[in-house]
Amino acid sequence: MTRAARIVFSLVMAAVSFGAAIADQSAVILLYHRFGEDSYPTTNIRIEQLEAQIKQLKDGGYHFMALGDIAAKLKAKEQLPEKTITVAVDDAYKSVITHGWPRLKAAGIPMTLFVSTDPVDSASNQVSSNYMTWDDVRQLREEGVEIGHHSASHLHMPHAGLETSMADVRRASDRFKTELGKVPALFAYPYGEYDDAIKQAVEAEGFDAAFAQFSSPAATWSDPFALPRFPVNERYGEMQRFKLISQAMALPVSDVVPTATLLTEERNPPVYGFTVDDNVRGLSALACYPSHLGEPAELIRLGNRVEVRFDKAFPKGRNRINCTLPAGGGRWYWHGKFFLVPGGPLD
Repeated sequence: MTRAARIVFSLVMAAVSFGAAIADQSAVILLYHRFGEDSYPTTNIRIEQLEAQIKQLKDGGYHFMALGDIAAKLKAKEQLPEKTITVAVDDAYKSVITHGWPRLKAAGIPMTLFVSTDPVDSASNQVSSNYMTWDDVRQLREEGVEIGHHSASHLHMPHAGLETSMADVRRASDRFKTELGKVPALFAYPYGEYDDAIKQAVEAEGFDAAFAQFSSPAATWSDPFALPRFPVNERYGEMQRFKLISQAMALPVSDVVPTATLLTEERNPPVYGFTVDDNVRGLSALACYPSHLGEPAELIRLGNRVEVRFDKAFPKGRNRINCTLPAGGGRWYWHGKFFLVPGGPLD
């Protein structure tokens, strides 16, 4: 091999190695709620959809890993196997144990169940309920399901305020100690809602990591107490979208502004921006979609600095910006940001 050829080969291998390093620094967390409860389409996945998704995961070369292990590796800035993926389920509906988990278990796909304790307490004292009982939760734990903390009453934490929210969290922790013998290490914000004060309080409470509810892979550069999860339901559960999100890689970004999620009237719409890693190519194909616009926002690019601009303010409630960029091989880079405007509907 000539010297020139060796140089070219080294550059190619370096590029390949860097591309793998980017991919290996993120994981996809799929978020479900109900299984086969077709009367609740916004939180349900139909059984035929779930079975098609499981087939995609089994046949698609994914690496399955428990959520707690993923969170630990992300916090330690450690590489993950390519296409690492896991399943999280919120709220402990009965259909999880009757329809969801048996199918995931048979496929060897790990699951983490985030439990709100008040509904489970109520179900444990009723003859019939749409929620699991504590016996159900213990059964899932014995079968290898990771149990997470999802508050006591499933309250809207930013609306309730810091003191009320943390009292609710501690009340749930007491119930977990009584029923399971310990407090779960992972926390999921009800409705995916949080602000800086609540996030800091959850961290101070001693949890290992906390999870939100907006579309984006979780990466080593993500905030470990605001890790994203891709919601999956009937509307957003068709195979075209499922393949897209399940194979997504986190767009490597830094210097994200603003970091806060809560938007005041004076700062809405936000002046949002981030810097993309220099090794990412084809940045001209990047598109960013504010959830309320129905079209891409204007992007101002200064080298690898991206500024996202739009004039229409976010409505009250939960909002997001999704940025996507082709990554090659049928895969996409994805960067998501959650925003909360006070005064929205409580649903």
